[in-house]
Amino acid sequence: MKTRTFLWFVAPSVLSMFLLIALPLVAVVWLALYQSHVRTEMVEIRTKVPLFGGLSKEQVSYVPQAVLDENGRPVRNWEFVGLRNLAQAAEVKDLGAILGQPRGEASLPDMIETMYRDITNLDFWSALEFTMIYVIATTPLMVAIGFLLALAVNRATERLKGSLIFVSLLPMIVTPVVSSLAVYWLFLDNAIVATVLRELGLGQVYFLKDELTIRVLIIAYGVWYAAPFAFIILYAGLQTVPKESLEAARVDGATRWQAIRLVTIPHLMPLFSVVILIHLMDAYRVFEPILVFNSRVFASSLQYLVYIVLSFEDNVHKAAAYAVLTVIGIVILLIPVLVSTWREQRSVT
Repeated sequence: MKTRTFLWFVAPSVLSMFLLIALPLVAVVWLALYQSHVRTEMVEIRTKVPLFGGLSKEQVSYVPQAVLDENGRPVRNWEFVGLRNLAQAAEVKDLGAILGQPRGEASLPDMIETMYRDITNLDFWSALEFTMIYVIATTPLMVAIGFLLALAVNRATERLKGSLIFVSLLPMIVTPVVSSLAVYWLFLDNAIVATVLRELGLGQVYFLKDELTIRVLIIAYGVWYAAPFAFIILYAGLQTVPKESLEAARVDGATRWQAIRLVTIPHLMPLFSVVILIHLMDAYRVFEPILVFNSRVFASSLQYLVYIVLSFEDNVHKAAAYAVLTVIGIVILLIPVLVSTWREQRSVT
């Protein structure tokens, strides 16, 4: 292929990536490094205050008013603040105060417990805590369940495969907000799950009013929603496993699970890496179930903090700082997987 033809071929993709990924990311970083405020000026306002006998008194007051440009829009002053917004969003000052606080004669376990509780009372670190719990808990479960589903469907008869694939993909077909609402409605105080448990004599269970149960529900939802993605990728990969290698393993006396461990899994390792990479990026940005479950007291996330700051504080710079910290966290999570994948590919070549 000629160079010119190749450039014309990739130009739409490069342009789309620049407009939809690179440019917004640069804008977010720029907002996180700057602080802005509307320029105001004091304006004299004269008002007449009525007095007795039909008399009036002129009262002069000075009030701040936004300075407008020639188009009638408020003029904003921009100031470069460097990492100040990031430090405020990450609550670095409060974190330092907690770490430097004297603990007296407390034992090491009590000291660590107290310090951990104080740190997780901060908004950013509380959100980071549950975000990491969600990522660490859902990733292996999602991969394992998706792989087992792929093995089960791959061994099903041709007549059943279509229906099984459709049913397995249903959670991924529904939008995250709708699927979150479906799970939320199931576990309301008077919904079907609590009612069945009550009828079985287990008493009233308040799933959405306890930290442990609401966190378990969000994690379970994350696994249920993400497992179909792992399933369809790994199921497609199973179709490429060399049958000769599987037959040779059986001839050598390997059991079914030994053949899976020694032949199938090594063959699918690149796909496992892809599934894990994509899920890590997606899980670190968990938002919909936390919003729908209204679980900010018990479980928050960095993406949810961005929503809260934009909706209630109207602070675009702090929200941009949270977004930049989220991107940094995703990059840190991806580095071990990328390095491991690069080493495997290097050893193969």
